[in-house]
Amino acid sequence: MEEIYASSSFWIYENPEILRLVLLPNTRWQRLASTSTGYIAGDLGDTYPQASGSSSSLLRPKALEFSGDMMIATAAVIKATGNTAIISENADLSENWCEYLKLNALYPRQQTTTDGVMTGVPSNNTNLALKEIIPLKAYANIPSNLGQDGPAYSNAAPNYAFQWQSVAEASVGFAASYGESGSWSMCYNLFVDKWSFKR
Repeated sequence: MEEIYASSSFWIYENPEILRLVLLPNTRWQRLASTSTGYIAGDLGDTYPQASGSSSSLLRPKALEFSGDMMIATAAVIKATGNTAIISENADLSENWCEYLKLNALYPRQQTTTDGVMTGVPSNNTNLALKEIIPLKAYANIPSNLGQDGPAYSNAAPNYAFQWQSVAEASVGFAASYGESGSWSMCYNLFVDKWSFKR
């Protein structure tokens, strides 16, 4: 999932329909999986071309990271194409994933992140929390477009963003983790808010 997310800004620019098609197998596998979780699977398995399940991800769980990746990429596809089928056909899964974000976004605790290769697994990673707050607002507009209720997410997003600024603040910029005022984070996940949702 993280590779799809990393390339999604290119696909939104070049051809959003390709990104939609790339997201579908993960969504379909999650629907068919016998043990569905409240978060998105990071991959389809280690034995390409067989989709045998996400085994390597279990060794280094990135539940929040992958869920944020999926929801951001999905919301970006919908904004770029106007095609809501990927959500409307999987509304229950999407709501589960977004509910998981809503419960864990502001305080991600000790979840593994892509940055963890360099930083270890700090508690309440500032950049990870930011990445989970952004899709809440993006997703909130989608249920409304489908005639469903999205205020729980649209209300949570600005509230979390306000609280995030307070707990993430460092002596200069933003801390790598909450309360580490001597550290800093690039907070590159802010880029997503610009390329995806503010154009």
